[in-house]
Amino acid sequence: MRRLVPVVLLLSALAPRVHAEALTRAEAVARALAANPDMRKAQEDLTILKGQADEAMADALPELKLFGTATRYRDPGLLNSSSFDAFPPELRDSLTPVPTNLFDGTAELRQTLFSFKLSKAIRAAKLARQLGAEEVVRARQATALLAVRAYNEFVLSLEKVAVGRKALLQKEKHVEMAQNRRQAGVATELDVLRSQVDLENARAILLRLRGQAELARGHLNAAMVQPIDTPIEPVDHLAYAPLEMTIDDAVRLAWSRRPEAQAIALNERIHEELIGVAQADSRPSLDLNAQYGWSVRQPGDFLAGNFAKWSAGVTLTIPVFDGFRTRGKVAQARAERNKVTQDRIALENRIRLEAKEGVDRLTVAKSVLEVAELTVAQAQRALEMTQANYQHGAATTLDVIDAQAALTEAESNRLLGLYEHANARAGLRYVTAQDPLELPGAPDAPTGDEKR
Repeated sequence: MRRLVPVVLLLSALAPRVHAEALTRAEAVARALAANPDMRKAQEDLTILKGQADEAMADALPELKLFGTATRYRDPGLLNSSSFDAFPPELRDSLTPVPTNLFDGTAELRQTLFSFKLSKAIRAAKLARQLGAEEVVRARQATALLAVRAYNEFVLSLEKVAVGRKALLQKEKHVEMAQNRRQAGVATELDVLRSQVDLENARAILLRLRGQAELARGHLNAAMVQPIDTPIEPVDHLAYAPLEMTIDDAVRLAWSRRPEAQAIALNERIHEELIGVAQADSRPSLDLNAQYGWSVRQPGDFLAGNFAKWSAGVTLTIPVFDGFRTRGKVAQARAERNKVTQDRIALENRIRLEAKEGVDRLTVAKSVLEVAELTVAQAQRALEMTQANYQHGAATTLDVIDAQAALTEAESNRLLGLYEHANARAGLRYVTAQDPLELPGAPDAPTGDEKR
């Protein structure tokens, strides 16, 4: 493939010229990954899921609490006894309640000894954490693809500006040639007028192309989550890179490696565990509760054996009837699991469709690019011959205009073919769970012999 005009030189077509930061495709992707809201949300969701896993694990670990209280009280309870009036008067007079202090220090231990719910809840939480990790991978792939496409769009728009500028220069030369021939009496005023109209049309097209380049720059800045009008200068260009893959290979790779495929399998396992969690509400559980501490009136008596208090007990809970509440929870959990199964079927169908679209787009883009390369060479040769004929009076102004338009269209088609092929490669790599950003030396997709 013939190399295009370096992208660095294309910015000279933009006016006014401002200092712009050189930016590679890889740098654009890195910035997008660092600042994209979807990436950050996925990472925060993963943090939440890790916290939920720790929370579920806490039910399997002992819970230890320390309590300390200081109370001052006066209790006239004995005076209110129904038999108090039967006491001798001298005894009643001596039983006068007085305020006193009471200090308590207690350690409380709670531990679930056995529960059908506990192990399933822990497994579900761990699977959910893995699910969050797959979502981070998915968000990274989607963000990288967005940045790659935005970068390619900006490069394409700048190269279109270069093609428009080249066409404008050709038309300016033709106007000058037509005017010289008019002065020499071998061309008509109509020839000059047609050339000038064609030149002004080219100027309008170039202005439109420049506007499109500014819009594409805004899209790229938005993908990197930086000010829309930030001046940037793409360093990489659109280039052809071979990529061959069958639809069957694409489907196999996608289903074995796509984060969405891994996530749907994890989701099914999670909902299986959640069914068990719901069923556990109707099954026995065994818990330990223990306390140890001191209760004293004088702080100095703390740690004295006579003032120690303790208790320990094991509680067995056997649900007998809960008004069909558990049965309703189990039915809901099963329905949620069945919904995930349908999601898996829909995902399989979507992956097959995406794989076919990706392979088809790559094939079509390659064919269009091959034809466009040949057409550019032919159009360039035709324009040179037509201009030579015009100088010798063997061609008209319309012939030159048509030849120039044909060359401009051929070069635009080649640029569009390169752009579509680059995007098709990135899209197919995304579909097959490869990095949409093509890096030198990066590993390709695994072969069909590799295990999941």
